[in-house]
Formats: sequence, structure tokens, C-alpha cells
Amino acid sequence: MSRVSGEKSIAITRPVGHGEETSRFVRKLGWTPFIVHAVELRPLEQSSILKEFSRIVGEGPVDWLVFMSPTGVDVFFDMLKSHSGVLPSALGQIRIMAVGPKTSGALRRQGVQDVVVPEKYSSSGIADHLSRLETKGQRVVLVRSSAADDRLSGSLASNGAAVETITIYQSLIPTNSESVFDFLARLEKGQFQAVLFTSAASASNLFSMAEYEIPKSLLVKLMRLPLVGAIGPATAEKLQELGIVPNVPGRYLIEDAIGQLVKKAEEQWIGKN
Repeated sequence: MSRVSGEKSIAITRPVGHGEETSRFVRKLGWTPFIVHAVELRPLEQSSILKEFSRIVGEGPVDWLVFMSPTGVDVFFDMLKSHSGVLPSALGQIRIMAVGPKTSGALRRQGVQDVVVPEKYSSSGIADHLSRLETKGQRVVLVRSSAADDRLSGSLASNGAAVETITIYQSLIPTNSESVFDFLARLEKGQFQAVLFTSAASASNLFSMAEYEIPKSLLVKLMRLPLVGAIGPATAEKLQELGIVPNVPGRYLIEDAIGQLVKKAEEQWIGKN
């Protein structure tokens, strides 16, 4: 499908089942959204999550419980609600931290009001915030996806914290690759003025899936035509490993990243005309 004259289009990676809210935001800016489902989030069995959390709580008091995504919040609390008789006061004295405002909002919807949010909405922001507190000897539990790396836990451990990780869901390559292949076809036709990657996993998955359609060298070349953005430093680092230098917003929020890319793309368009 050819691009309508004057249409400004941005492709954004979102997990399978997500993207409607993002699309509405893009349309309010006068742009056309295209959602690329490059990640599928699959929760682990509740029994597996319960077993791991019970083990951690059974070994002693937990000082900090850190949530890295709204999905992690919802899966974790679904588990707690299903086993309320097993862990009646598991969260009693634990301090709760959320990586950013959307994760904090998910916690408030679950009835948790006292939530700490770091100044920078990223793993490094969490590490910076906790480094200013006395964490030596404290137990910090990270609620994360299977795609998370060890840098945050390593940074916290280097400051004396005892760190545990609960893997709450798997971050997988989607079984349905239709949106990715549609994205590649449109990218080859030059239909995108901007592309935003919202996770490191979405970047690596997209490149892995694209291998079935086009050579990596061609994909890198095509990705240099639109403006490319990364939601935060980990995503930017993954893109750089893949051969792409992205823009990174000042705050690691999807709305900020979209707004920044749209503004830069429009400035470039004005400069060319």
C-alpha cells in the first residue's frame, strides 16, 4: 500500500496485544501509527512464581520489591490474589519501587499507594536511587522478564545489597510474524518517517525475524532512512550493536520518545521544503 501524499507515519514496536493507547496518542499528533508486534509477553505459571516468591520470603525479610513493568505488576498481583491464603501479609513491611509512572500506576490500581519512583525511568535510575540509600545488607527483589540482563542486579550487589530476581514472564519472539513482515515491506517502500523501538528485546527480535525476508545489511541500510528512536539506554545499546544509531529521549517514556521523534522528523521535513 503506497503512502498517501502528506501522510506522516511512525512505526512503533509494542508487545502482542498492546498498542491501542499508543496509536491514539500518535493520531492526536496528526501522524499515522503502525504498530509492530516484535515481542510476545507470556506469563509464567502462577505456581512457579509463587514457589520462587515463597522461597525468597521464607529466607528472611525483604526490604525492597522492585517492579520493572506494568505487565510484571499485573501478573504478580494476580498470583497473590489467587493465593491470598498462602501469603496473607507477604507485602506488609516491604518497600515498593516502580521503574516509571506507568508501572507505578499499575501498582496503584492494585491498591499499593506508597510507591517510590526514581528520577530516571530505567534500570540505571533505580540503581542510582537505591545507591543514595543505605542498601548494604538489605534484600532487594527484582520482578522482571526473562529478557532482562544482569546489569541492574550487578550494580545493586556492588553496593552491598543482596539481590534476588523473580522471572515473572517470558519475553519471546511472536508466533505471528505478520506485522513484522508488513513493517519490512513498508520500510522498503520508504513509507515511514520515524521508527521507535520500545525495548531491547523488540530490536533483537525484529532483526531475527527479518532474516527470513531480507539480509541484515539491507535492513540496516533501510533503517537509516527514517529517524530511529530508542525508549532508553538499554534499547539504544542494542540498536547500536545492530548497526543503528538512535535518538534517545530525555525521559524514558513512550510519549516523550514519540514526541521527540515526531518533532525532529517535522523539522527535517520543513528544512527540505
